[in-house]
Amino acid sequence: MSQAPLSLDRYLREHYQAVPGMSSAFAARACATLMQVQAGQGWRGDVAEIGAFEGRFLIALALGLQAGERALAIDRFDWPDIHVGLRLSERLRGFGLSERVETICADSRRLRPQRLTGPDGARAIRLFHIDGDHQASSLAQDMALAFACMAPWGVVCLDDMLSPAYPELGIAVAQALQANPQWTVFCVLDREDIAAAAKFLLCRQEYAQPYVDALTQSFPHRVWGMAAQFAQHRALVLSPQPRLTRFNPGGSVDRIQ
Repeated sequence: MSQAPLSLDRYLREHYQAVPGMSSAFAARACATLMQVQAGQGWRGDVAEIGAFEGRFLIALALGLQAGERALAIDRFDWPDIHVGLRLSERLRGFGLSERVETICADSRRLRPQRLTGPDGARAIRLFHIDGDHQASSLAQDMALAFACMAPWGVVCLDDMLSPAYPELGIAVAQALQANPQWTVFCVLDREDIAAAAKFLLCRQEYAQPYVDALTQSFPHRVWGMAAQFAQHRALVLSPQPRLTRFNPGGSVDRIQ
């Protein structure tokens, strides 16, 4: 590992899978694309992650930062052992990211927005990855924290949506969106297969189309044809294997790539 920060592309190609964690390189690359869109528009801000763990996804976000921006690594750092925070610090130092990342050892449910944005709210967040304890009540609180910290163009990324292990998380998202109608899910990011746990990408409604257009252009062969049906809109779906099933006359079935 180099003491100077690697390029984001090299990290995703050569190091991502070696860092403990569950988020896919595909999802990290999609979020990096959104950060590039923001940078190209002059939309600045910090990034944050609840559930930083050993840094797999956080490092990708930190490598996409512009000068003067920072990444916030939020975690209790007590699972699976009390040394996880030390391993994250060592890894950040090895990747040359110690100066870009601020570690916050805390329960996210007890954090106030000012802890992340500063007492005057001057440091807004432009991308917030929520990968906490996967309880519906915790997700509701984490989303409220994220919404309160976001720049107008900010993106909130929710982990493990649609997972059979955490079916109540979707209810928490629906309730949060009902209470915050200016926010919308603009993309569903599949992890490995259309049946695997996915991520939801959220933003304020007026920014959804530019983000959808950028992802569609960047990943034209990863667009799942049916899209996702939400109550009031349809959202882009990106999958490494965007397969559909076609039912033919006579009962035969084809897989469509």
